[in-house]
Amino acid sequence: MMTSHSPDVPQTEVPGGGTAFGVMLRSLRRTARLTLEDLSGASGVSVRALGDLERGRSRGPQRRTVDALATALRLDTEQRERLQRLADAGRERGGPPAPPYLLRTVPDFTGREHELAELQALATGTRTRAAVLFGPGGQGKTTLAAEAVRRLSGSFPDGSVCVQLHGMSEAPLPAAEALVLLLVALGHPPDRIPVDPVAREAVYRATLATRRALVVLDDAAGETQTRRLLPDAEGSFVLVTSRRPLAGLEGVRRIRLGGLSGGESATLLERILGAPRTDGQSEAITRLTELCGHLPLALRIVGNRLSSRPSWSPTRLAGQLADEERRLSGLVAGDLAVRGALALSYGQLTEPHRLLLRRLSLIPGHDTGPDLAAVLTGEGTLTTGDSLDLLVDRGLLEETAPGRYALHDLVRLFAREQLNAEEPESVTRVVRLRMADWLLRSASAAGGRFEAPGALEPWAGDPGAFTPGSAGEAEQWLTAERSNWAGALPLMFAAGRHTEILHASRTLYWFSDRWSQWPEWQTLFSHGVRSAAALRDRTAEAHQLNCLAWAHSVGAYQYTEAEQLARRAVELASETGDLDQQAWAWSYISGACMGLARPAEAAEAADRATQLFETTGDSTGKAVSQRVLGTALRESGRGEEALALHRALLGTRTGDVPGLNEFAAALLRCETARDLLALERWSEAAEAFRSVGAPLDHAGIDRLRAHTSLGLATALEHCGDPTGAREHYTRARELFTQFGDTTSAAEAAAGLARLTETPATEDTAGDGPPT
Repeated sequence: MMTSHSPDVPQTEVPGGGTAFGVMLRSLRRTARLTLEDLSGASGVSVRALGDLERGRSRGPQRRTVDALATALRLDTEQRERLQRLADAGRERGGPPAPPYLLRTVPDFTGREHELAELQALATGTRTRAAVLFGPGGQGKTTLAAEAVRRLSGSFPDGSVCVQLHGMSEAPLPAAEALVLLLVALGHPPDRIPVDPVAREAVYRATLATRRALVVLDDAAGETQTRRLLPDAEGSFVLVTSRRPLAGLEGVRRIRLGGLSGGESATLLERILGAPRTDGQSEAITRLTELCGHLPLALRIVGNRLSSRPSWSPTRLAGQLADEERRLSGLVAGDLAVRGALALSYGQLTEPHRLLLRRLSLIPGHDTGPDLAAVLTGEGTLTTGDSLDLLVDRGLLEETAPGRYALHDLVRLFAREQLNAEEPESVTRVVRLRMADWLLRSASAAGGRFEAPGALEPWAGDPGAFTPGSAGEAEQWLTAERSNWAGALPLMFAAGRHTEILHASRTLYWFSDRWSQWPEWQTLFSHGVRSAAALRDRTAEAHQLNCLAWAHSVGAYQYTEAEQLARRAVELASETGDLDQQAWAWSYISGACMGLARPAEAAEAADRATQLFETTGDSTGKAVSQRVLGTALRESGRGEEALALHRALLGTRTGDVPGLNEFAAALLRCETARDLLALERWSEAAEAFRSVGAPLDHAGIDRLRAHTSLGLATALEHCGDPTGAREHYTRARELFTQFGDTTSAAEAAAGLARLTETPATEDTAGDGPPT
């Protein structure tokens, strides 16, 4: 019977008096159909010495002896090197024979409870008899396998055995040789193991079928190596670890390992270091886990480094690792190194795949699709898609969503190092600018889908820009790639591509209204302002200042900054005589003044904007400024005037931009309802809020719903419907909290507090519930 083994035993010896070298030598000799005498004659090694080697009495022959045997057996380079490694290992170790390979458990094992529970269910069930733990290097697959062996030992009365398959080495262990090691570990006498690989596999499967043993195949290279080592449907259970999912294997359960959670990462560091080193250091510990990307290997290295330096604080190490250029060099502790783990995977890639991985580090955003990745290498999109999937299989890339791929933070740093080491800066500079140019051209082409007919086409370039077939496809691309096209702006600005930046800003102008909360608009329009200034185009600069004021006001509630930007736009537009931009600037000033609780100034600015829009004939701008004017009138205590103005606006057109009319009308209905609320016409207000509506495809709908819920809750509270009021106050508070609108969230919370203090049966109605 086998037993569950103890830690730290290498793959050099086998039970029953043999060694791994001896077992391999015997297998090779018998495969070559040579007797001991034949091999002795061909190699010059005595029969007695050969017998001692095969039986394990001689543990590690010298290199010249191994060379003579390899030549006599006509071994290829890989077999020769493997035989030599086993001989070297035999010379290094002494002592009694030991099992072939044993997994090391760690006392501070942390997390992975879901994966362990799944393995427990599989191992003790009757259907699936094999599982593959796969994931990138450094995720702790072997450590998890060791913990699984420890926890599952009671379920396997015939013990456990582990074999290292050396999948990440230049010469992975062939399945035929792994079978020899496994059979010897399972108790078969070495001299009774079949020479024929097929017969050897049959004996192995039969042995597993008649026992309840746990077999771990650590570090598998691929399906071909692993398939012959899997069990049949009964008896033993096989657990495989690999950086690849081994998708070609049949009848196995695959369990992917990713990073630890933030809490698990912190707990692991605390267990490694102990309470005295971590008490009061929660902020620094959290920062270290983030710098490690929650990668178990990196966390282990950080913990070990701090353990070996008692005078160091977590804060000090976090400060060192904050420098991206030094981070991988800092993630080293003895023979543990994140860079080394990544280098193993990188070294097994073909050059085209290495090139792709290196250049993926140039992408400014978090993730990418195949189209953008193809721009980096010049390959076709389909070929690039296949290459991205291969990098996922090799654990160097993550598929965050269907068709979207991202580098782990530490893999990105490694890829950037390889890029700097292997490609000239001149080449990298060309690739980076080609990527940035393609991104802005594509963003311009997509943004043009939301402009009036006759919008400007993007500038020419190679490769051709992404060209959406519909507005929906354009919106999907702009959303998925927004961090990338926004990240292209500094690159284009540094290259002096100011005209192209202004072109992109103009074509994305109308689309920006659909997703007003995106922080990318501040990035876009601030670069637009700087590019216009670089071109000495004051008209364009005024326009970009207005766009930037809008992004600060509507998108981020930064009303002070918005007002300052809009007033700069007024000055420039006045200098150039641009009435249109003067009008929009005063409109944004009025909105900022409302946000700053200055309704009288807001009304004055809105009135000036309205007059200018009348002069220029801009009906859309006039409607926007009049809506703000009505709001300012209401907040100034002139509710009847506000209600009349907003109701009048509901009968006018608000422009011809797709989706804007409907949403603008919904905004006006909400303002009308708020006017009624201010006039304490509770029942009418409740009905008006219920009829607000909004286009489902507009990004501002949730914000509109938040204001509508808050207004409706207030009306219902006064109508004597506390249950309905409580429901809408709760909804409004949740929505405003999500947006970061703390003032409105507090107002909703105050409404809930009032309802909690007031008995539900008390009628606080002013004019009764709505009918």
